[in-house]
Amino acid sequence: MSTRRRWWMALMVVPLVVAACGSPSDRDGGAARDAPPNPTTPPTSTTADVESMPDLVGLSSADAGRRLGELGLGSEWRTVMVRCEDRPGTVVRQSPAPGAAFTGDTQVRLGIGALDLEGFRGPCEPADGDLGPVTGPDAALAREFYRFAADPSLGAPFVDGDVWTGIEDGLAATTVSAAQRADLDAWLLTGEYAEQGGPFSALDVLAGSGGYYELHQGIVGTCPAGDDDPPPDLAGLRAISLTVPEDSIDSCLQWWGVTLFLEGDQIQGVALRIGSP
Repeated sequence: MSTRRRWWMALMVVPLVVAACGSPSDRDGGAARDAPPNPTTPPTSTTADVESMPDLVGLSSADAGRRLGELGLGSEWRTVMVRCEDRPGTVVRQSPAPGAAFTGDTQVRLGIGALDLEGFRGPCEPADGDLGPVTGPDAALAREFYRFAADPSLGAPFVDGDVWTGIEDGLAATTVSAAQRADLDAWLLTGEYAEQGGPFSALDVLAGSGGYYELHQGIVGTCPAGDDDPPPDLAGLRAISLTVPEDSIDSCLQWWGVTLFLEGDQIQGVALRIGSP
């Protein structure tokens, strides 16, 4: 995405060139005055094909990118910090504005919403945030864990004692005691993963969703490899997975998943998965 700090509107100047009309020829003296006039050169125009800019605000970055691709338009992207008023990962600003004229040479500038977790974590309570397909008690538990990820002081239904947290099936892992659970640093995982450098945190990834996620039964395999092995210490436990909404991404680089391993209706483990190229 572009790191430009200024937004501006492009002024499109469309030239219009009209050919001058000629006058009838005066050949053959007076006889020519009784004849029909010679045809003149019709006016011509070099006006460029002009269309109206669609409204992209509210679309996911993936949908906005596809729409611009259909229109054959170039684009620049930047991150715009938002809170609960906008869904992270969607267009919150655009230039040219909806309805403005554009041509094939227009460069579209888009601002994509994101939460600045250093300044604001939520929790947000979007009315349309629970995107299924799993509903019922598991959806309520997942929502409670999302709130905890945004604000650990709210608590969540953990088992007594230590909770396992790690990357996939244990590429990196640690345990978090009951006394540490409200400490965000206690959930950090170090190392290299998904062609990125750490630290990584399942809580940070989920908090950054702004409360928009899909909920699935079982372990959702990592994109694109499909790895879905449980950590050995948690094998045999029932699992549910919160993932990025599928219709809001167009590559594995944007994919994430957080799997909760359950002992009854309590959380025993939390595994993070991040997509890679």
